[in-house]
Amino acid sequence: MAAKSTLAPTQTDLLSHCLENAPLAMAMVEGTSHIVRYVNPALCRRVDKPSERLVGMQFCEMLPKADHCVTLLDRVFRTGKPESHTEQDHSKLHPAFWSFTMWPVLVDKRPVGVMIQVTETTQFHETTLAMNEALILGSLRQHELTAVADSSNIQLQTEIGHRKQRERDALMLTYEVSHRVKNNLQIIASLIAYEIRATAAPCVEGYNSMAARIRAIAELYDLMSQSSHGPTVAVDAYLREISKTMSASLLGDKSGIKIEVEAEALDIDPDHAVPFGLLVNELATNAIKHAFPDGTGRVVLGVEQIGDEIELTVADNGVGTKDRKSATIPERHGADYVAIFARQLGGTISISESEEGGTIVRVRLPLFVVPQGAQGP
Repeated sequence: MAAKSTLAPTQTDLLSHCLENAPLAMAMVEGTSHIVRYVNPALCRRVDKPSERLVGMQFCEMLPKADHCVTLLDRVFRTGKPESHTEQDHSKLHPAFWSFTMWPVLVDKRPVGVMIQVTETTQFHETTLAMNEALILGSLRQHELTAVADSSNIQLQTEIGHRKQRERDALMLTYEVSHRVKNNLQIIASLIAYEIRATAAPCVEGYNSMAARIRAIAELYDLMSQSSHGPTVAVDAYLREISKTMSASLLGDKSGIKIEVEAEALDIDPDHAVPFGLLVNELATNAIKHAFPDGTGRVVLGVEQIGDEIELTVADNGVGTKDRKSATIPERHGADYVAIFARQLGGTISISESEEGGTIVRVRLPLFVVPQGAQGP
């Protein structure tokens, strides 16, 4: 070394021992020409040359490319401040990275040389850098995808909200229209009732039948305007409303004839509900008019699901078909209406005697109703 060490002998020996056994390649250069004055064994192994050949040569001669290194050495020697630098060597089969850490050797606060620590990393370091770059790019891409997903989710939730609002609006419109149709039908029925007062006796029954049919339809729209489970109509509730209306319009409070409902909890769509209600009205009206000559009895309206069909029954405990004028459904017009409504529903009609001696009319219909609570969302 050009500069004399100021360390005590034991300290100098200790420092020399540390440098000799350091795992990292280290060297010390002197002067502005950067002449090598010391190299440790780790550096000799790194460049595969003995220390005798290295000491005395310029440090730049030891490197495959020394431009950056020489610039750094000059700057450290001139400024007295440490520097570090990493560069890649492409002269090998697998490119290597050389990392230099340099700091000045000072005597009386004046730089006389530079201490250099050399670290070489091979393809593993390059792979690590590539992996780190890939991780960063992957993180950025994930952030972009997350942002896109969040934006899409917001748009989806907004669209779902708009659709739900449109469904609520459509449902409210259906309720409003149903309520208005019901009111209009009730007005028509009231007008017919008013006309009956001035109508000749032979025509009164026809007017009453017409009014009953209109009221049956009005009850359907009344249920639709109050329904809490969508556009379908509960069959059991529909039959109860029909029976209540018929009891009020055809029987009155003092009548000995009662109308009862025994129906499963099924729902029916509005397209089938109108002919279904009219069919029930005609069958029940026929039973009330012809099954009870003494003015007392019971009519039971029932609906149940049988396999892939449903069965509507209108049963009475009256005189039965034998004591009627014929064994068919009474009245020509009533029978025609029953046949028309049954045909619209795709049903078949059968008539039999009940155990009580009355009459049971059964109408088998396709399964256009479903159990309550089984509708889709």
